[in-house]
Amino acid sequence: MKQGCTGLTLRELQVSRKSVIPLVPKQITAWIKQLPAANLGESSQSIYRMLVDANQTIIDPDVRLSILNITEPVALELIDSLERQFINNHISLSEKQRKVAALVQALQTELSFGFHAVIESIISEGIKRSTKKLLAHAICLAIKYHGLVILRCYQLYASVPGRVWRELYTLYKLARSHQLENIRIVSSDLGEPWSAKNCFTQVMLLSIANPYQLRQSEIELVWKVLPSYVEYCSLEAHAFSKNPFLLNLNSNMPPVQKSLYVGDDEEDRLKISVVSVIDRIKIDLAQVSEKVKYSARRTMVYKHLIHSWSNGTQRSFARTPCSEDMQVSIGLGATHYLLTENLLAIQKAQLDDDGEEPEYNEHTLDAMEGSLKDATLATLANDKNNLRVSADRNYLSTSAIANEDVWAKLYRPDQAVSEVETELPVKQRSRDTIVKESYKIQNSQLVNMSPGGYCIQISADELPKHAQTGEIIGIIEGDSASQQWSLGIVRWVRRKVKGNHVQMGVQLLAPDVLPINVQLKSNRGEVNGVQRALLLPALTGVGQAATIVTNPLAFNINNKLKVTEITNEYEVRLTKEVRSSGSSKQFSFSKIESAKDNSRGESIIKPVEPEDMDGIWDLI
Repeated sequence: MKQGCTGLTLRELQVSRKSVIPLVPKQITAWIKQLPAANLGESSQSIYRMLVDANQTIIDPDVRLSILNITEPVALELIDSLERQFINNHISLSEKQRKVAALVQALQTELSFGFHAVIESIISEGIKRSTKKLLAHAICLAIKYHGLVILRCYQLYASVPGRVWRELYTLYKLARSHQLENIRIVSSDLGEPWSAKNCFTQVMLLSIANPYQLRQSEIELVWKVLPSYVEYCSLEAHAFSKNPFLLNLNSNMPPVQKSLYVGDDEEDRLKISVVSVIDRIKIDLAQVSEKVKYSARRTMVYKHLIHSWSNGTQRSFARTPCSEDMQVSIGLGATHYLLTENLLAIQKAQLDDDGEEPEYNEHTLDAMEGSLKDATLATLANDKNNLRVSADRNYLSTSAIANEDVWAKLYRPDQAVSEVETELPVKQRSRDTIVKESYKIQNSQLVNMSPGGYCIQISADELPKHAQTGEIIGIIEGDSASQQWSLGIVRWVRRKVKGNHVQMGVQLLAPDVLPINVQLKSNRGEVNGVQRALLLPALTGVGQAATIVTNPLAFNINNKLKVTEITNEYEVRLTKEVRSSGSSKQFSFSKIESAKDNSRGESIIKPVEPEDMDGIWDLI
């Protein structure tokens, strides 16, 4: 590798190198047609080796650009197929997935090196009128592939290398210095004519959209919708805006907000104004229809972009570095289950401390004769396992255990009870194993903390598959005897450069969370299933009433719910959506008075006598 006169990274040219494939456009076209389309590994390896050979061989700029234009569609198809193996899957990548991700980056990098070689050759020989359009074409496509590398880093929650930012800024400076940034070119994958400034603006808009706070599919959706708003974005040296974003073209850092910008270099400093973009997104958000595909996800993305670009970034609290261990539960289901287990364990411990045991009156049974002597009430036999069964029933099965003998619900002989007691622990262990594999406490390390939340670090191998941004997370403090639970939400995810660890920013929602079961009430008399939810207490300090956290699919504003706590049951109506993500929704609610309360209230009210008493005498 070397750095050319333009400041771009190039492969060193080898004069005596002979390529395996003749580097002629017609020969390359015939060779690509013979590639095994079904063998993804062999095809991607052949394309990569051909690109490396071409980047190390001395070729005319127009011929090199023709070869790249022929190879580009096939390379993009291979990249899309390879990305399916590690995008929208687990955040933690296996060894095979890491190699596939490295291959994707290598393909994109070699394509960008090819366009770098075209730019270097044209500029070193002197820009002519005949080569000006070739130079604009090469710069635009080089910016596009740098943007794809940045997109992949965001989707893997990895840091973008500083070299990529430096070369991206160098390409845009070359386009500006030669007045090529607005020349539109036609590419096979860009669709409509596109310019270097459009490609550069798309990458800048993605970088300032807080992509680490989005899921992988949402980051991809942002990348696809941004071309529609590029023309509304202002990218000038002097822009008058309330909250502009600044970038230094001489640095290797992404753009930041004005309040966070540090630097005195004003010569190559640009301001990104997104005021018009926000106005346009608000119009499109109002026009999103429920019939549109991915409308819910698109609505969420629009709201995220408006929030990211409208509000200035600033820290309300100072971070305090820490190096302590912390236990967390990731996911709404895991938090609900573990909270329920904790409450049931506390209740059982309180009963054991009181020393009150239920009296079964065994002497009375021994004194009896006949069938009653060998009979035992099933409810007494099941008292020992009531807590355990109630905890597991809602998570492993929605139906009761069938029994052929209907009389067994009331009376069972002692022998049958002993058989059940010997067989149940074997089945129960298998059921417990399934539960513990799905819902378990994760060990993490506390990196820093503030009154607003925590930054925790977890080994990527121990992360559950559903761990993503927007996921509910339970925070366990204290020892096993006196556990204190707080509820938070994952705001951002970032992978560490060294080591197989993932850092998560957790925003605290509330302490002392209560697990509840909710059932959606239907006006048509339909019976809906019971679902898990969490009840958050009122936060008087910020003026927030009690709220309910549910799954994001089944519940909306104005829904009527039947809420079941451990010792209480009531009905509520969801009044306002406080927060929403791809994993949960948080609603404020109001309680609905029951029919019994209304009947009591009506019985107390005395009847009001009519004002006109004259007509009553005739009726009598």
